[in-house]
Order: sequence, then structure tokens, then C-alpha cells
Amino acid sequence: MYEFLQSTLEALANRGILFCYDESGKIRKNIDSFSSEAAEVDSVFREMQENVNGRQSYWGNLPPEDFSVSMDSKISLAFNEDDKNKITAAIRHYHNVIVTMDNVIPSSFSRTVERLNSEKGQLQEEKEALKKEIESLSQQKKQYRWVFILFIAVIVSLVGLYSLNNSISDMNTCIAQLQDTLSNKRDSIRQQNIQIQELSADIVSCRDSLRTFESKFLSVKDIFPIHITNIEIGNIYHNGEIETDYGNMIYSSHTMYLQPKITYVGINTGCSVDLKIKWYMPNGLIKTGNSSPSGYSQQESLYVYSGSNSKILSGWGNTTKGHWIKGEYRIEIWYENVCLNSKAFTIY
Repeated sequence: MYEFLQSTLEALANRGILFCYDESGKIRKNIDSFSSEAAEVDSVFREMQENVNGRQSYWGNLPPEDFSVSMDSKISLAFNEDDKNKITAAIRHYHNVIVTMDNVIPSSFSRTVERLNSEKGQLQEEKEALKKEIESLSQQKKQYRWVFILFIAVIVSLVGLYSLNNSISDMNTCIAQLQDTLSNKRDSIRQQNIQIQELSADIVSCRDSLRTFESKFLSVKDIFPIHITNIEIGNIYHNGEIETDYGNMIYSSHTMYLQPKITYVGINTGCSVDLKIKWYMPNGLIKTGNSSPSGYSQQESLYVYSGSNSKILSGWGNTTKGHWIKGEYRIEIWYENVCLNSKAFTIY
């Protein structure tokens, strides 16, 4: 029975049912937790039952009862694995045999406790070793962290230096371009200064010419009431419809009346002047008619307005298309035996 109890207790101890380690690594009793777990209690009961059934073949019958021994006789013995025979002999001579186990722990249970204590010491040593390893890893981690931070700082510095170098290079390129632009601007300013000097000289010359012209103009003001600046020729039909606009090409097959348009500047304004016109044919002769003034083709009266003005004069020709042949022509406009302006034109 003692061996049975010893093996049962040892199994319960190995399974951590009787006691276990707490969070701080100390051994504490676990019997309260065991008693509250019905499945654990049933499991232990089954193990005890199997153990008892398995040992029945090793047990012997108790010796026959000696009726000479008093029913009140008893003896108390301390359990000792080496004195099992004493317990067996006491059963023959005493009716009540009490075996006590005060301050006695079965050897196998003691070995279990020693083993657990040894495992506890090993676990504590492993715990201290792991703690030191964790501390070492933490130190290494801190060192690696600083190394990583330093590495990142170096990379950032290199990137910054590279960017700064590129920025300096770009800035130098930009400065060189600005210097080239400034040099070009300076050259342009010098050229413009030269042009300004030339224009200033031209302005002075023009002012002199203007003063000369004004002096001459004032002297001939009463002689020339208008100044003709341009002459244009257009072809019109007999009903006055313009066939060829002024300044465009004139074709012989379409010609009927050639009509001049003059642009002039009024000098003596508010008066009428008589303009005389000469049409020169391709053969150099002046074209005349029955009503032509002597030495001229036609005569036109013009009322002079101030400023720049334009005036369409009377046409010269007839109602038959193709009146004017192909060739080079010339028109002159005269006033008081003075040619005010002339224009050469071509009929195609």
C-alpha cells in the first residue's frame, strides 16, 4: 500500500496536481485547484483503481487472526522502508497496528522534490542566462540603433551634399547663362545707343529740312494751294460702276473709262482750283478730245479742304469695252503750268 501511495503521489507531483511553480518561480501547493477539478479527481481515482488491480497478484493474505490477542491491543510504528518486516510481525501480535509517517517522506517523493528543485535551479539559471542575453541583445540593439541612426544621418548628409552639389552646378550654369544674357543685353544697348545717335542726327537733319521746307512752303503757299501725295487709276463702266478697283491690275478687254483718284493735302483751303490732266499714250502722245484744253486731255475743278483728303476725278474714255489698248501709260496733274504729281501705270 505504501508503494502504491508513493507511486500515486509521485505521479500527481509530476503532473503538477499537488504543487506547481508560481509566476516568481517558487513552489506552491495546488491541491485546492485539484479538488475543484472533477475530471482530475476522476483521473486519479482511475489510476488508483488500475494500480490496485494491477498489484493484487503481488499481495498475500494476512495471517490468521490470533484470538488470544486482546481487541484493545495496539501498537504505533513509524514508517521505515527498511523495517517493513517489523510492521508485518506487529500485525501478528497486535489487533491495531498504527503506522505513522511523521517527518518522513517517501524516498521516491523526495527524489521527485529534489528533481523538481534541481529543474527549478536549472530553470533559474537558464532564466538568468536568458536575462543576461536579453540585456546583451538590448545593448546590441541600442548600439545597432545608434549605428542605424548614424548610417541614416550619413546617407541623408550624402544626399544633401549631392543635392547641394547639383544645386551649385545648376546655379553656376544659371549664372553663366545670365552673364551671357547680360553681355548680349550690353551689346544690344550699345547698338541701340548707336542707333539713337544716328536717329538723333537724322532728327536734327529732318528738323533742318523741315525748317527749309517751311521757309520754301511759306514762300510758295500762295502759288500751290494743294499738295498731291498719291494717284491711283481705276476702270469704270459708263454707268459709273467700278469694274477694277483702284490699285488693281487693269485689263484692256475690260477698259471703258479710266478714272483717277488723288490724295492731297490742302494748303490754301476754302477755295476752288482748276486742275488740268494729261493722259500719255504708249506712243508718247497726249490723248485729247474735242473739249480738251489746249495741251491737256481734260480739266477738273476741285474744292480744297484742309488736311489730308482724297478725291475721285472724272473718267476718260467711252462706253465701248476695250477702248484702251495694252501698254504703258502715264498721267500727270497740273496746276498753273506746274505738274503737281504724276503716275505711270500699265494696261494688260
